[in-house]
Amino acid sequence: MDIKTVGDVIDAIVATYLAGLEHYTNWQRRKRQENHYKTHSKGSICGGNACALSVSLSVSSYKIKEVFENGTNIFGDGFANGDDICRESLHSDLRRLRECMHNLEEAIQIENKSLGIFEVVRISELVRVSCLAALAGQYKRIAVGRLVPHNLPAPQSQQQSRPNIIVSEEDTIKLTDYGDGELPYLRSKPLSPPPTPKQIPDDLQSTYTSTTSGFNNRPKKSIFSMFCPGALKYQVDPRKPIPRRRNCRCGYEWNGAHTENKTAAMVKEGFHMTARFLGKSHREGGFGCVLCASSGKTETETYVSVESLRDHINTCHTKWQMLHDRDMASQR
Repeated sequence: MDIKTVGDVIDAIVATYLAGLEHYTNWQRRKRQENHYKTHSKGSICGGNACALSVSLSVSSYKIKEVFENGTNIFGDGFANGDDICRESLHSDLRRLRECMHNLEEAIQIENKSLGIFEVVRISELVRVSCLAALAGQYKRIAVGRLVPHNLPAPQSQQQSRPNIIVSEEDTIKLTDYGDGELPYLRSKPLSPPPTPKQIPDDLQSTYTSTTSGFNNRPKKSIFSMFCPGALKYQVDPRKPIPRRRNCRCGYEWNGAHTENKTAAMVKEGFHMTARFLGKSHREGGFGCVLCASSGKTETETYVSVESLRDHINTCHTKWQMLHDRDMASQR
């Protein structure tokens, strides 16, 4: 496989995680059959809880792919191709992970050989955190000077109960905090699941947050929640034209009837909100304010109509702010 871009390396890393998970799951199933375990529920290798290694391998592949896809959704090919710094870091992670999974596969094939599960979990966690930090670093380098969230956001779940996740370079494990270089839950008994924070019901989110630093102290809201991901694309690339006929994935009409009401779109000082301005401002339930976002605010109200967004701009923003937005057209 020719691995030249960040996307290629991410695909290889995810495939390596999944291959390791498949080998380990097959080994568990074989051992369970050999030992005639009858107490475990059908289809569950580790009983009611997932084993630490299974959790680490599955969650790592899921999170890395999720964060990469989110960055690609915002920046497109620029993020998918990546830069040299990110590629080199990910290549190093891939080599380390492949060596670890190769050793695991060899140990599985040898009868009665110890698998070294603690070491495999440790490498799996370190590679995951390193990959997320590399992607976050690349995102920050690309985002400089652009109207996008300062940190790389993970895609929002359709389930309202799941918290938003912000991935940044600070969200890494400080191994110096642990003298032996092990993560806290690796000191527990073999095949025990990672500790799960009581306040977060989602197992995947809990596993992720248990290996990050200071997440619980971060605000749950971010600038990413101010706009639809489809709208952010047009904030990032000011030259990207909005589609003439197609709708956004969320259902927003880029050139709907609301964009033709010139009276509703007219704001003070002779400016008016173009269809592109409204398109890059839309969010669930209406519109957010890109002028608020450009001034550094991380929260905005939802304006349910063009008129309510207009009234907000007339009240809270100056013509100098509107002059700096190329999609806020002037009649003068």
